[in-house]
Amino acid sequence: MFEKLYPIACECGADPVAYWDMTYGEIMAAIRAYEKRMKFEADKLEAETRIRAVIAYRQADLTSVMVARVFGSNAKQPTIHEAFPGIFPEESKPRQQNWQLMKARIEAYAAERRKRGEMKRGNDHRGAADPDHGQDGGAAERAE
Repeated sequence: MFEKLYPIACECGADPVAYWDMTYGEIMAAIRAYEKRMKFEADKLEAETRIRAVIAYRQADLTSVMVARVFGSNAKQPTIHEAFPGIFPEESKPRQQNWQLMKARIEAYAAERRKRGEMKRGNDHRGAADPDHGQDGGAAERAE
């Protein structure tokens, strides 16, 4: 019986020299493990083939839409998110802020500054933009 299993075990990856020291259970375990690996590889190949088929189908669909547009169709070109849903995350669009709300916030900020008594400062009076680089505390303003 070991002589009949020898070629099968060698095809399954068993070491031909070590085979003769293996028990029947070890030989059968090696053969089953090989069959399991082959089934896993076959399933993996089938899944990859399905993925490629879906991609090819979708690519053909997108190509037909583009060609139709060239010939005058008014078909809408799908975005990447529409073309491949689930693959590319939906990007959130920046919110358009209400200008009245922004104006109210700026006015509230200005009112708070006036309340605290802060003076208006232009772009020429920002730290290092001062002639004295903010070291003398506004000596250039007093000189004017």
